[in-house]
Amino acid sequence: MNNLRLALRQLRKSPGFTAVAVLTLALGIGANTAIFSVVNAVLLRPLPYPDPDRLIVFNQTHTRIPNISVSFPDYQDYRRDNTLFEHLAASGQWSYSLSGLEGRDAEQIAGAIVTANFFKAVGIEPQIGRTFNDEEDRVGGPRLVVISDKLWQRLFQRDRNVLGKTLTFGGEPYTVIGVMPPQMFSPQQADAWFPLMPHTDGEGYQSRGNHPGSRAGAASSRA
Repeated sequence: MNNLRLALRQLRKSPGFTAVAVLTLALGIGANTAIFSVVNAVLLRPLPYPDPDRLIVFNQTHTRIPNISVSFPDYQDYRRDNTLFEHLAASGQWSYSLSGLEGRDAEQIAGAIVTANFFKAVGIEPQIGRTFNDEEDRVGGPRLVVISDKLWQRLFQRDRNVLGKTLTFGGEPYTVIGVMPPQMFSPQQADAWFPLMPHTDGEGYQSRGNHPGSRAGAASSRA
């Protein structure tokens, strides 16, 4: 209880990057019921995920800005020091130009950059293929993408041979490794998910004053 209160106080004090971080609480029910009645207002319900009442999204606050994102260095600190949650994942919105498809003009799609554990945190498996792992979610890692059911239908008419195909996003080639089921759309109606860590080698991501639009969240366990 004291650790959680301290963590929440620290979040309120710090300026922030909306990391979509998703955390799974390794706490029992009982004494923690009061905590979850308070955070219930920011739970991700009614998202169509397994046990949506276990998912919490949070941002940081500043004296002049009541609701801001979490800086990437702050997210790294939270994840390193985390002892309360099963998962602490991060994600951010990203817009990509999708091009290079025969017979189709280039188009902008809503994408998301996410840490490898994001999918485990929300509790949804791909319907075909796989998601990326921690070894792939790193600076200099392979260019991989997981696409939405909607994009799979629109571009490939649900052809299962989409796995291994190359799509061009922002002028760079990415290999399709998985397709998420229809109910997976976070964050912000994303049609494609990319590893987050390769985007963090720039100066902006290393500043605690930079808030690149990701979020943080938590999910309680059923202990």
